[in-house]
Amino acid sequence: MAGIKNRLAQLQQDGFLLLEGALSPAETEYIRQRVNYAREMGWEEGLNAVGNMWFDTLLDREPDTYAPLVGHPSVRPYLEGLMGKQCQLRSLRAHINPGPYLQEWHMDFYGYWHEKRYADEHPFAVAPVGINTTFYFQDNDPGEGHLKFIKGGHLSEPLHLYPIDRPKFEAWCEAQEHVILHPKAGDCVVFINHIPHQGAKERDDMERSNVVCHYQVTPMYEGVWHVSRPRGYQGTFPFA
Repeated sequence: MAGIKNRLAQLQQDGFLLLEGALSPAETEYIRQRVNYAREMGWEEGLNAVGNMWFDTLLDREPDTYAPLVGHPSVRPYLEGLMGKQCQLRSLRAHINPGPYLQEWHMDFYGYWHEKRYADEHPFAVAPVGINTTFYFQDNDPGEGHLKFIKGGHLSEPLHLYPIDRPKFEAWCEAQEHVILHPKAGDCVVFINHIPHQGAKERDDMERSNVVCHYQVTPMYEGVWHVSRPRGYQGTFPFA
């Protein structure tokens, strides 16, 4: 437990945590194949301009495959340690990057600082928070792929956010100090949802996919500015 507490403190300090070998090789390969199968079946919601294909329905289509990632034993001590029974699954989203991919700088929970100011103004309001767990299915070695965070980016409000000015926001992000991770197949990155981050492929022909589980602490109403839509209430509390 002392080790978990130390890592939880590190997560809160850095805004992210790399869990090496979160999935077994068998789990990793099986889910990699199922994500590729989802693409073959045409289950994606779309492919955006930066090269990101996303899937929002896989937990409903194949619960036996994807439900084990929700509160997975490798991430449970961190989610439960931070949020306890109030930990709620907001969404499960898979991604494939089929070609060139350079993600825009972004936050999963864009509305965090707005909601925090709201809570500061209302004595009984509580600022909602969220956690992202991203499971990787290929090696993102130097020269192939990476995930960048703004160092300490969860601790202070970014510029050009309310209202968002996308070019200025991205320029501001580029100008900050970065921390670069190279997660391998089977690794999971756990991070606080409002830290600015950017994923990328450095080799256009590499296969790259991942599955993201977004978790939130209730209360977090449906209108908060977040990249994903909430699944609802019933059955979305993995530790309750």
